[in-house]
Amino acid sequence: MLKGLNILLTYLVLGINSLYAQTVVYPGQERDAYYITLLKHVLSYSTDKNYQARAFGSDLPKGRDFILMAKDKGIDVVFGGATKEREAKYLPIRFPLLKGLNGWRIPLVHNKNKDIFLNATSMEAFKRLVPGQFHSWSDSEILESNGIYVEKGGNVEGLFGMLAKGRFDYFPRSVLEISWDLEAHKHLDIMMEPHVLIHYPTAYYFYVAKGNLGLANDIKAGLEASLQDGSFNNIFNRYYGESIKKVPTTKRRVYRLDNPLLPGETPLDRKELWGNLGE
Repeated sequence: MLKGLNILLTYLVLGINSLYAQTVVYPGQERDAYYITLLKHVLSYSTDKNYQARAFGSDLPKGRDFILMAKDKGIDVVFGGATKEREAKYLPIRFPLLKGLNGWRIPLVHNKNKDIFLNATSMEAFKRLVPGQFHSWSDSEILESNGIYVEKGGNVEGLFGMLAKGRFDYFPRSVLEISWDLEAHKHLDIMMEPHVLIHYPTAYYFYVAKGNLGLANDIKAGLEASLQDGSFNNIFNRYYGESIKKVPTTKRRVYRLDNPLLPGETPLDRKELWGNLGE
């Protein structure tokens, strides 16, 4: 009798929790596994809300994700780069999910051009070299705003082939992704340039709709709590630690560029939020 009562009470509790659960929908894609894991983790700190995070179910362009979120059309949170335009339209949670390391770039170059940066000892010489970028990436705009001509492509995968064919001098890739890039394109005559780093300040945030202050505050509180208890760094290292270890970043000349897209409210003064390389 007592065992049956305990089972009944368990089902009642589960039913109540399900009844009062708050669903948070994100634009889930396989490449977003880190952000999804982190989102679920930071929401778990709001135990009173019983948040249940789930994927939207359709693979849409990033811009469309933001529009649906703003119109309350099925998406509650989006992960994306920090720009002035986005902060004017949506509500950012100003906590850099990638520690700004996506703004630390190492050039991929053709094998025969491994020393192409050796003589580019001045900023002027560096700017004469031509990078390749996807046409709609904010990185293209950042490079162009620094006086650099950018060769643009309409297909991300095609950019690696363009580099191998000598269509441009280098393809700057973040330290978080360059080892994956090389593994995926080892059939091409391209390599990691051994002498330089390119840096411009960047941030990658969770965003919610302008009026969704409750969710924004809970995500922010969860991020700060995870930073304090060490779980944020544990999750980050689980996804990116090995990739970073494969990339030699010390004793490299650093070309530092401005990022005019970065909002002034970016918490650059909170040193504990950012990774720093090249020193």
